[in-house]
Amino acid sequence: GLKEGTELIIVNNEKRELRIFPLVNGNTAHVRIMMSDAHGSLSKVMNSISRNNVDILISTSRTIERGKLAEWSAIIDMSECKNPKRLESDISKLDVVKKVEFERK
Repeated sequence: GLKEGTELIIVNNEKRELRIFPLVNGNTAHVRIMMSDAHGSLSKVMNSISRNNVDILISTSRTIERGKLAEWSAIIDMSECKNPKRLESDISKLDVVKKVEFERK
């Protein structure tokens, strides 16, 4: 069902296999969150993601300044998310979040 121009994620599953995930326009988004680098910060973000029925396709996280600032970036599937604006609002309101960027595909 792939068409020319479809964006893909290709992941090595460490079993000498590549997994290919097509990004469906309108259903996927890239999210980038700057947050406190403290125990439980990423967990709070994940709880908001889960409550809004969002599936994480691929993500990375990194410490920018130890004990102060971290970044979490992901490509997410929002096809089950009932209210994308609420998702962004829920994450933005978290006390550990400094900045949220969403880019819908």
